Amino acid sequence: MPSLVQELEQEAYDSKASLSNMLRKAKAIAVKLQLKQPIAWVEAELNGYETDEVPNYRKISGRVKARNPYVGLIPMICPDRELERLISEHWIREPISSIEHTLATAKEPMLPITGEKAKFLAQHSDTPDFPMFLFFAPSSLVSILDAVRNRILDWSLALQSDGIFGDGMSFRPEEKMTANSKGDIYNIGSIGNFAGNLGGQVTGNVSGVVTQQFEIEFDKVRTLINQIRQHQNQLGLMPQQEIEVNRTVNALDEELRGKKPKEGIVKSLLASLKTTLEGTAGNLIASGILAVISNVNL
Repeated sequence: MPSLVQELEQEAYDSKASLSNMLRKAKAIAVKLQLKQPIAWVEAELNGYETDEVPNYRKISGRVKARNPYVGLIPMICPDRELERLISEHWIREPISSIEHTLATAKEPMLPITGEKAKFLAQHSDTPDFPMFLFFAPSSLVSILDAVRNRILDWSLALQSDGIFGDGMSFRPEEKMTANSKGDIYNIGSIGNFAGNLGGQVTGNVSGVVTQQFEIEFDKVRTLINQIRQHQNQLGLMPQQEIEVNRTVNALDEELRGKKPKEGIVKSLLASLKTTLEGTAGNLIASGILAVISNVNL
């Protein structure tokens, strides 16, 4: 009879096995071994991510469409490809069970677009203010399930490589001691910038992963700086607002040109920029910029 950890490994190989049940079994193993980080990751996958800290494998891209009451769905075309790319990105925060249900019931999954994103797209396209949705391929959700399944498999193999198998529904004292003596080698997955191991590596370079995540977001801000400078004369800024925007954009540019930009400083400057632009009384370009700022995850 296979051990508890071996059962988890076998289930990870089965693409038809319930991933939600697999996560519950992984949680049971982590609790019995007193491994805190795996418990936090598993609970987030089971219950959904309630904060902005979401793993990169839960980021998807889709196609924005508007619902014309006369002809049905029509594609939305944004004049700026970079802004269109950013607006078309979405972080899936729902529990694994919801993702599995969506794949089983929806041929073409979609999400409604609301708020600043919807307003910006409506004003910068050749269609009126119709309801808008982000449509994405089912394969985008399948990739999330595969990423979670792969992390569970890697984790079960890492435990077994150190002789941690389990006996029935329990673990021997020496197995618990081994698990707790290895630090965060047995981390699984990652919650945002939470210490963990990504990319299928069980003992990867955590600091390198975090740096890579920040660099992706820094690139968004660099693109944003170029967009602001290109369209600044269309923002309808008052003289004092223009001074504040110039000061903030220059400070962002300087920080990002450094060898090691500090995420805290960039985040603070973006908040300042957002506050200034929120006072532009509904300017459309400013609304688009605000939507992009909201898409930066630092």
